[in-house]
Amino acid sequence: MNVLVIGGGGREHAICLSISNSNLLDELYCVPGNPGIENLATCIPGDIMDNDFILNICKEHSIDFVIVGPEAPLTNGVTDILQNENIYVFGPDSKAAELEGSKIFMKDLCKKYEIPSADYETFSDADSAISYLDSKTLPIVVKANGLAAGKGVIIANEKSQAISAINDMLINNKFGSAGSSIVIEEFLEGRETSFFIISDGNTVLPLGFAQDYKPIFEGNKGPNTGGMGSYSPVEYVDKTLENEILSLAQKTIDSMNNEGCTYRGVLYVGLMLTENGPKILEYNVRFGDPECQVLLPRIKNDLLEILYLSSKGELNNVTNYELYPDSTICVVVSSPGYPEKPIIGSEIVIKTNHNILHAGTEKKNNKLYSKGGRVLNILGKGSTLSIARDEAYKLINDITWKDMYYRRDIGLIENE
Repeated sequence: MNVLVIGGGGREHAICLSISNSNLLDELYCVPGNPGIENLATCIPGDIMDNDFILNICKEHSIDFVIVGPEAPLTNGVTDILQNENIYVFGPDSKAAELEGSKIFMKDLCKKYEIPSADYETFSDADSAISYLDSKTLPIVVKANGLAAGKGVIIANEKSQAISAINDMLINNKFGSAGSSIVIEEFLEGRETSFFIISDGNTVLPLGFAQDYKPIFEGNKGPNTGGMGSYSPVEYVDKTLENEILSLAQKTIDSMNNEGCTYRGVLYVGLMLTENGPKILEYNVRFGDPECQVLLPRIKNDLLEILYLSSKGELNNVTNYELYPDSTICVVVSSPGYPEKPIIGSEIVIKTNHNILHAGTEKKNNKLYSKGGRVLNILGKGSTLSIARDEAYKLINDITWKDMYYRRDIGLIENE
């Protein structure tokens, strides 16, 4: 079949790499792609938020199947448009994508179906929201309802911080329409982790857990980023707890079905492992980044077949589904100044393409340059996390880039 992948980061490079050897694949295309992906697929420049453009690309290249990487095209309804033209899509339609697109939708679903989550209230009026704070203990969490590029969640340790966040969202319009309504919820304490499944609306296949590292500096210091590294599997979740979390994921899929929102695609379940059991922090309707990069190499089966069967509602036809027990790790190499003001445009020389994914690069006159905050993803694999870690950090020696920055403690258990 002819396949189109939507997106141009490290996640999409990982997807293209993982499906490139499938016997089901005829031609692989990617919009917009990147210099790493172009070694695997025909890259087509263009706006991934332009649904008409995406549809025209599908018609022009006789695309049979589309895999959507980022969340924004999903909430923008690209799945709906393509499905109307009888093109199969891996990724939920706009209605089901509200699981990530609307914090209020997500919280109300959890409440209705008794899926454990933090206590909360929703507001669209600043005065009411500020009054509500008087009855609550600190710290407290203030969230913009809509997508805010990962910046719409404020953990307030003082009442003044919470009031400022409320005013920024509801009065000062800091996050645009994403902040026109908000969720205020209790602060959960515990260990944060992420669990991933693929679903066709009924059947669920577990991809397992991934641990990511959000802060920019070693020792988990400094401002949060999109993710400076990840590894899978994690050592701190036993089989009993894993089964409990898998049942929560299945309950989520079943609840969406009950709401008339059949969920087909990958579901990223963000969790806090509290002393009272696991609680849902958030759902994402796409592979995490850089979690995707460590999850996909662990799948023994033909990934393209799994994603295609998911889109058709036929995951029950997957036979002998299995994950490799080996550890995988991803170290993110970023531009200096990331996340606030990344300095871009410096030349990068890479000696090998093996296990190096492109996330924010561009080519000019046959030379490679940085063009984003998170620029390269370095992968390592091994029978233990320590072996995988050593492999990844050795690979960084094959990169010549005077400005690069990366954390040196990804995968060190004591530094999580």
